Amino acid sequence: MSRVSKSNLLVNQTALLNKVQAVMSEAKSLCAQREQFEKEELARSNKALYSILSNTYTLFKKSIEDKCIKETVLEMSKVLTKRGIRVQKNTPALTVFVRYVFNSDRKRAYNYASTLMAAVQAEIEPSNLADFIESKNGVEECKKEFKKKDETKKREETLKNTCSDVSDLLKSITPLHRVTIPNASVDLSDATDFAFILSRCVGNGEFELLRVVPRTTKGMQSIAIKEIAKDVVVKAEQAQAEAKVNKVKLTKDIATKALTAKSASTMTVEELAAA
Repeated sequence: MSRVSKSNLLVNQTALLNKVQAVMSEAKSLCAQREQFEKEELARSNKALYSILSNTYTLFKKSIEDKCIKETVLEMSKVLTKRGIRVQKNTPALTVFVRYVFNSDRKRAYNYASTLMAAVQAEIEPSNLADFIESKNGVEECKKEFKKKDETKKREETLKNTCSDVSDLLKSITPLHRVTIPNASVDLSDATDFAFILSRCVGNGEFELLRVVPRTTKGMQSIAIKEIAKDVVVKAEQAQAEAKVNKVKLTKDIATKALTAKSASTMTVEELAAA
Protein backbone atom coordinates (compact mmCIF):
# COMPACT_ATOMS: atom_id res chain seq x y z
CA MET A 1 0.00 0.00 0.00
CA SER A 2 1.35 3.41 -0.98
CA ARG A 3 2.19 6.13 1.51
CA VAL A 4 -0.71 8.26 0.08
CA SER A 5 -3.20 5.43 0.51
CA LYS A 6 -2.10 4.88 4.13
CA SER A 7 -2.45 8.59 4.78
CA ASN A 8 -5.94 8.68 3.28
CA LEU A 9 -6.97 5.65 5.35
CA LEU A 10 -5.73 7.31 8.53
CA VAL A 11 -7.64 10.49 7.66
CA ASN A 12 -10.81 8.51 7.01
CA GLN A 13 -10.46 6.57 10.27
CA THR A 14 -9.87 9.79 12.20
CA ALA A 15 -12.90 11.40 10.57
CA LEU A 16 -15.04 8.38 11.38
CA LEU A 17 -13.82 8.38 14.97
CA ASN A 18 -14.65 12.08 15.28
CA LYS A 19 -18.16 11.43 13.97
CA VAL A 20 -18.67 8.58 16.44
CA GLN A 21 -17.41 10.73 19.31
CA ALA A 22 -19.72 13.55 18.26
CA VAL A 23 -22.72 11.22 18.25
CA MET A 24 -21.68 9.74 21.60
CA SER A 25 -21.32 13.21 23.07
CA GLU A 26 -24.84 14.11 21.94
CA ALA A 27 -26.15 10.79 23.26
CA LYS A 28 -24.47 11.39 26.63
CA SER A 29 -26.09 14.82 26.78
CA LEU A 30 -29.50 13.34 25.98
CA CYS A 31 -28.97 10.67 28.65
CA ALA A 32 -28.31 13.40 31.22
CA GLN A 33 -31.45 15.22 30.11
CA ARG A 34 -33.46 12.02 30.40
CA GLU A 35 -32.15 11.37 33.93
CA GLN A 36 -33.05 14.90 34.97
CA PHE A 37 -36.47 14.59 33.38
CA GLU A 38 -37.18 11.27 35.11
CA LYS A 39 -36.01 12.62 38.43
CA GLU A 40 -38.23 15.69 38.20
CA GLU A 41 -41.13 13.77 36.66
CA LEU A 42 -40.95 11.07 39.31
CA ALA A 43 -40.95 13.70 42.04
CA ARG A 44 -44.01 15.37 40.50
CA SER A 45 -45.68 11.99 39.96
CA ASN A 46 -45.04 10.86 43.53
CA LYS A 47 -46.30 14.16 44.90
CA ALA A 48 -49.54 13.74 42.98
CA LEU A 49 -49.85 10.07 43.99
CA TYR A 50 -49.29 10.79 47.68
CA SER A 51 -51.89 13.55 47.51
CA ILE A 52 -54.51 11.18 46.08
CA LEU A 53 -53.64 8.51 48.64
CA SER A 54 -53.90 11.08 51.41
CA ASN A 55 -57.32 12.20 50.19
CA THR A 56 -58.47 8.57 49.90
CA TYR A 57 -57.33 7.97 53.48
CA THR A 58 -59.17 11.14 54.60
CA LEU A 59 -62.35 10.01 52.85
CA PHE A 60 -62.11 6.58 54.44
CA LYS A 61 -61.85 8.12 57.91
CA LYS A 62 -64.72 10.48 57.14
CA SER A 63 -67.01 7.57 56.27
CA ILE A 64 -66.20 6.08 59.67
CA GLU A 65 -66.83 9.34 61.51
CA ASP A 66 -70.11 9.81 59.61
CA LYS A 67 -71.10 6.21 60.45
CA CYS A 68 -71.71 5.29 56.81
CA ILE A 69 -68.71 2.98 56.25
CA LYS A 70 -70.88 -0.10 55.70
CA GLU A 71 -73.20 1.49 53.16
CA THR A 72 -70.31 3.22 51.37
CA VAL A 73 -68.27 0.01 50.97
CA LEU A 74 -71.30 -1.90 49.69
CA GLU A 75 -72.10 0.86 47.19
CA MET A 76 -68.48 1.02 46.01
CA SER A 77 -68.49 -2.76 45.61
CA LYS A 78 -71.54 -2.55 43.34
CA VAL A 79 -69.89 0.12 41.18
CA LEU A 80 -66.63 -1.86 40.98
CA THR A 81 -68.56 -4.95 39.90
CA LYS A 82 -70.17 -2.93 37.10
CA ARG A 83 -66.69 -1.82 36.05
CA GLY A 84 -65.68 -5.46 35.79
CA ILE A 85 -63.53 -5.35 38.91
CA ARG A 86 -64.24 -8.28 41.19
CA VAL A 87 -64.65 -7.59 44.91
CA GLN A 88 -64.47 -10.66 47.13
CA LYS A 89 -66.19 -11.05 50.48
CA ASN A 90 -62.85 -11.07 52.29
CA THR A 91 -61.61 -7.85 50.64
CA PRO A 92 -60.69 -5.32 53.36
CA ALA A 93 -62.82 -2.17 53.46
CA LEU A 94 -59.84 0.12 52.94
CA THR A 95 -58.84 -1.85 49.84
CA VAL A 96 -62.32 -1.27 48.41
CA PHE A 97 -61.76 2.49 48.73
CA VAL A 98 -58.38 2.20 47.00
CA ARG A 99 -59.70 0.06 44.15
CA TYR A 100 -62.64 2.41 43.64
CA VAL A 101 -60.46 5.55 43.50
CA PHE A 102 -57.59 4.11 41.45
CA ASN A 103 -59.61 1.63 39.36
CA SER A 104 -56.34 -0.29 39.12
CA ASP A 105 -55.21 -3.87 38.85
CA ARG A 106 -55.06 -6.02 41.96
CA LYS A 107 -51.30 -5.68 42.47
CA ARG A 108 -51.29 -1.88 42.43
CA ALA A 109 -54.40 -1.75 44.61
CA TYR A 110 -52.73 -4.12 47.08
CA ASN A 111 -49.59 -1.98 47.21
CA TYR A 112 -51.50 1.24 47.78
CA ALA A 113 -53.90 -0.33 50.30
CA SER A 114 -51.00 -1.91 52.21
CA THR A 115 -49.31 1.48 52.31
CA LEU A 116 -52.41 3.07 53.82
CA MET A 117 -52.83 0.20 56.27
CA ALA A 118 -49.24 0.68 57.38
CA ALA A 119 -50.05 4.33 58.01
CA VAL A 120 -53.19 3.35 59.91
CA GLN A 121 -51.25 0.96 62.13
CA ALA A 122 -48.63 3.62 62.76
CA GLU A 123 -51.46 6.05 63.61
CA ILE A 124 -50.33 8.50 60.93
CA GLU A 125 -52.77 11.28 60.08
CA PRO A 126 -53.67 11.82 56.40
CA SER A 127 -51.93 15.20 56.42
CA ASN A 128 -48.66 13.48 57.32
CA LEU A 129 -49.02 10.57 54.90
CA ALA A 130 -46.60 11.93 52.26
CA ASP A 131 -43.84 12.37 54.85
CA PHE A 132 -44.54 8.89 56.19
CA ILE A 133 -44.25 7.28 52.75
CA GLU A 134 -41.07 9.21 51.92
CA SER A 135 -39.55 8.21 55.26
CA LYS A 136 -40.04 4.57 54.20
CA ASN A 137 -38.45 5.25 50.78
CA GLY A 138 -41.65 4.98 48.78
CA VAL A 139 -44.72 2.83 48.40
CA GLU A 140 -42.85 -0.41 47.67
CA GLU A 141 -40.89 -0.21 50.93
CA CYS A 142 -43.73 1.33 52.89
CA LYS A 143 -46.08 -1.58 52.18
CA LYS A 144 -43.64 -3.88 53.99
CA GLU A 145 -44.61 -2.06 57.17
CA PHE A 146 -48.06 -3.56 56.86
CA LYS A 147 -48.11 -6.59 59.11
CA LYS A 148 -50.39 -9.56 58.89
CA LYS A 149 -53.70 -9.30 60.62
CA ASP A 150 -53.73 -10.87 64.08
CA GLU A 151 -56.37 -13.28 62.80
CA THR A 152 -54.02 -14.51 60.06
CA LYS A 153 -51.17 -15.01 62.52
CA LYS A 154 -53.49 -16.83 64.90
CA ARG A 155 -54.77 -19.08 62.10
CA GLU A 156 -51.23 -19.98 61.01
CA GLU A 157 -50.31 -20.80 64.60
CA THR A 158 -53.50 -22.86 64.98
CA LEU A 159 -52.65 -24.83 61.82
CA LYS A 160 -49.13 -25.48 63.06
CA ASN A 161 -50.39 -26.77 66.41
CA THR A 162 -53.11 -28.83 64.71
CA CYS A 163 -50.50 -30.52 62.49
CA SER A 164 -48.70 -31.66 65.63
CA ASP A 165 -51.97 -32.88 67.18
CA VAL A 166 -52.97 -34.73 63.99
CA SER A 167 -49.59 -36.46 63.82
CA ASP A 168 -49.88 -37.64 67.44
CA LEU A 169 -53.48 -38.76 66.89
CA LEU A 170 -52.63 -40.77 63.78
CA LYS A 171 -49.99 -42.68 65.72
CA SER A 172 -52.47 -43.85 68.33
CA ILE A 173 -55.86 -43.86 66.59
CA THR A 174 -57.77 -47.13 66.23
CA PRO A 175 -57.58 -48.22 62.57
CA LEU A 176 -60.77 -48.33 60.53
CA HIS A 177 -59.73 -51.54 58.81
CA ARG A 178 -56.67 -53.72 58.27
CA VAL A 179 -55.79 -54.98 54.80
CA THR A 180 -53.12 -57.26 53.41
CA ILE A 181 -51.57 -56.32 50.09
CA PRO A 182 -49.36 -59.10 48.63
CA ASN A 183 -45.76 -58.31 47.72
CA ALA A 184 -46.05 -54.76 49.09
CA SER A 185 -43.39 -53.06 51.16
CA VAL A 186 -42.67 -49.48 52.16
CA ASP A 187 -39.41 -47.69 52.86
CA LEU A 188 -40.15 -45.28 55.72
CA SER A 189 -37.24 -42.96 55.02
CA ASP A 190 -36.37 -39.77 56.91
CA ALA A 191 -37.72 -41.29 60.15
CA THR A 192 -41.31 -41.12 58.83
CA ASP A 193 -44.22 -42.97 60.45
CA PHE A 194 -46.89 -43.55 57.82
CA ALA A 195 -47.31 -45.45 54.56
CA PHE A 196 -49.40 -44.23 51.63
CA ILE A 197 -51.76 -46.29 49.51
CA LEU A 198 -53.13 -44.95 46.25
CA SER A 199 -56.85 -45.49 45.96
CA ARG A 200 -59.65 -44.74 43.53
CA CYS A 201 -62.60 -42.82 44.90
CA VAL A 202 -65.85 -44.47 43.78
CA GLY A 203 -68.20 -42.28 45.80
CA ASN A 204 -70.39 -42.73 48.87
CA GLY A 205 -67.31 -42.95 51.07
CA GLU A 206 -66.02 -46.01 49.20
CA PHE A 207 -62.48 -46.37 47.87
CA GLU A 208 -60.71 -49.00 45.81
CA LEU A 209 -57.17 -49.67 47.02
CA LEU A 210 -54.82 -49.77 44.04
CA ARG A 211 -51.21 -49.83 45.09
CA VAL A 212 -48.85 -49.13 47.98
CA VAL A 213 -46.50 -46.19 47.48
CA PRO A 214 -43.09 -47.90 47.93
CA ARG A 215 -41.38 -45.01 49.73
CA THR A 216 -42.50 -42.41 52.23
CA THR A 217 -40.52 -39.20 52.49
CA LYS A 218 -40.67 -36.49 55.10
CA GLY A 219 -42.14 -34.10 52.54
CA MET A 220 -44.94 -36.48 51.56
CA GLN A 221 -45.87 -37.11 55.17
CA SER A 222 -45.74 -33.43 56.05
CA ILE A 223 -48.05 -32.49 53.14
CA ALA A 224 -50.56 -35.21 54.03
CA ILE A 225 -50.67 -34.25 57.71
CA LYS A 226 -51.00 -30.56 56.83
CA GLU A 227 -53.96 -31.24 54.54
CA ILE A 228 -55.70 -33.22 57.29
CA ALA A 229 -54.94 -30.41 59.76
CA LYS A 230 -56.41 -27.82 57.35
CA ASP A 231 -59.60 -29.87 57.15
CA VAL A 232 -59.77 -30.04 60.94
CA VAL A 233 -59.26 -26.28 61.27
CA VAL A 234 -61.83 -25.44 58.59
CA LYS A 235 -64.47 -27.67 60.18
CA ALA A 236 -63.74 -26.18 63.60
CA GLU A 237 -64.12 -22.68 62.15
CA GLN A 238 -67.39 -23.65 60.47
CA ALA A 239 -68.70 -24.99 63.76
CA GLN A 240 -67.73 -21.76 65.51
CA ALA A 241 -69.37 -19.69 62.76
CA GLU A 242 -72.61 -21.66 63.05
CA ALA A 243 -72.55 -21.25 66.83
CA LYS A 244 -72.08 -17.52 66.38
CA VAL A 245 -75.01 -17.30 63.96
CA ASN A 246 -77.25 -19.31 66.26
CA LYS A 247 -76.35 -17.03 69.11
CA VAL A 248 -78.13 -13.68 69.33
CA LYS A 249 -77.37 -11.50 66.27
CA LEU A 250 -74.53 -9.72 68.00
CA THR A 251 -73.07 -8.58 64.70
CA LYS A 252 -75.75 -5.88 64.70
CA ASP A 253 -73.67 -4.15 67.36
CA ILE A 254 -71.12 -3.31 64.68
CA ALA A 255 -73.51 -0.71 63.30
CA THR A 256 -73.67 1.18 66.58
CA LYS A 257 -70.17 0.45 67.82
CA ALA A 258 -67.68 3.32 67.49
CA LEU A 259 -65.29 2.18 64.78
CA THR A 260 -61.76 3.47 64.42
CA ALA A 261 -59.65 3.66 61.29
CA LYS A 262 -57.45 0.89 62.68
CA SER A 263 -60.34 -1.52 63.32
CA ALA A 264 -62.33 -0.66 60.20
CA SER A 265 -59.40 -0.76 57.79
CA THR A 266 -59.15 -4.55 57.96
CA MET A 267 -62.89 -5.29 58.22
CA THR A 268 -63.97 -7.17 55.14
CA VAL A 269 -66.91 -6.55 52.84
CA GLU A 270 -68.60 -9.62 54.32
CA GLU A 271 -68.11 -8.42 57.90
CA LEU A 272 -69.56 -5.03 57.07
CA ALA A 273 -72.47 -6.55 55.18
CA ALA A 274 -73.31 -8.70 58.21
CA ALA A 275 -73.81 -5.61 60.34
